[in-house]
Amino acid sequence: MAAFPLRWLLALFVWTCMFGAVSADQDLRETRCPLCDMDVIPSLNQTIKGNQAIYACEMAGHLDTLRDPASKILRGAVAVTALDVPYTNAGMACPVCGKTELKYALPWGNRGNQKIFTCSEEHAHLIAANQEAYYEGTTPSHSGEFCDHASVMFDGFQSSIGRTCVKLWFQPWVLSSGVSYALGFVGIVLLGIFLEWFGEYREGMEELFIRNYGITDTSNVLADQTYPKTAMTTLIPSTPGGIQTVTTCTLPTWCTVALTCMYMLALVVGYMIMLVAMVYDSGLFVACILGLGIGFYLFKDTEADSMSGNIDPCCST
Repeated sequence: MAAFPLRWLLALFVWTCMFGAVSADQDLRETRCPLCDMDVIPSLNQTIKGNQAIYACEMAGHLDTLRDPASKILRGAVAVTALDVPYTNAGMACPVCGKTELKYALPWGNRGNQKIFTCSEEHAHLIAANQEAYYEGTTPSHSGEFCDHASVMFDGFQSSIGRTCVKLWFQPWVLSSGVSYALGFVGIVLLGIFLEWFGEYREGMEELFIRNYGITDTSNVLADQTYPKTAMTTLIPSTPGGIQTVTTCTLPTWCTVALTCMYMLALVVGYMIMLVAMVYDSGLFVACILGLGIGFYLFKDTEADSMSGNIDPCCST
């Protein structure tokens, strides 16, 4: 019987140690990036003396910007009376002297909620003057691989080669090697070609449906009378008596459903290409333009009286 209390006492001791370790750290679930106010990635951080750190989101280049003193992201000292979220339960000390009585804070940027805490205004000024002197550990450098980390959007046009990897559409689709990047590039080019071909195909199918399954209705109206204006309406020139004939065509429901499905597929592909362009990776942006250009060259009838479509890929319907 005495074994049970001892076992429970041991479990309570382990639980207390684990809880104490967790509660002594900054709450990363409530921590926001100082540059964009997005959730931070725990692995993207720069540790600072006094058990403090600055964390960044997955946006490419944000951690480098925060680390760089020339960016002037770190603001001036402000007095604090208590630690607020996400530092409520954090066990921190002044990076300069190691004191745990923290009275001043240096906010990181105008967004987010991260700060560096110090014991005095004087020590806050020392950190503001040379923040790199209080960094702990070595500044992470490029691993030597094709790219590091992963991001769904870069901070302005740049290449992912030797920098941040591209996260393409889905969480597992990270272009982290030369082979995967090349496959992504070719796939995006093919996607652009497909979109241009599919636009012509949809128009051809609509004409085929109208020709083979369209139900026509003919009516006579006065020359100044309004008439239905649709892609399936044919206006026969008015007669000398002021009467004109309007022939209207309607499609069966299954034809309309088929055209609707093709329209939605075109939207999906168009928006996928738009999202690639919004990553701001220079190479993949070239792939978007190259694919759409090749598709236009191969499938668009440039000698037609008027060309249909839209140069905006997300709206090429």
